[in-house]
Amino acid sequence: MRLLKKIIWLIIPIALTGCDLLSDSYRMEFRDGSWREITISPFSDEARWREGCATGEILVDMSLPLKRGKVVHDRKQLLIGGELFALEDGKLYRGNGMVFGETPDHVQRGLKGMDVCRTLRPERGALPKLKGKGLGD
Repeated sequence: MRLLKKIIWLIIPIALTGCDLLSDSYRMEFRDGSWREITISPFSDEARWREGCATGEILVDMSLPLKRGKVVHDRKQLLIGGELFALEDGKLYRGNGMVFGETPDHVQRGLKGMDVCRTLRPERGALPKLKGKGLGD
């Protein structure tokens, strides 16, 4: 009876959150503070793609179709929104070699952010524009 109660107490939070506790988030932050994040649930055929700026503004929040492929060279192949990705050791590799680290353990710093974030003018009292040093900007 005790084991049954423990199992029920473990299942209740998962049911309430819709299995979000089991999803993995992969995030890349850029030096100007903008970021991209991909969240993959093990039971879903969709991935959530979000992009935002350092000012807190979320520019993109969409669900993309997800297809899981074979394992090639210890990397699990994923097709997210028609674009090839590979998953290996808690890191998500984009087809062009860009690495998305698994949050919160690892944040990958990119050189360039999103152009849209640099052109946005922050509202009065918002965070100032961040600029990478030594990048020639």
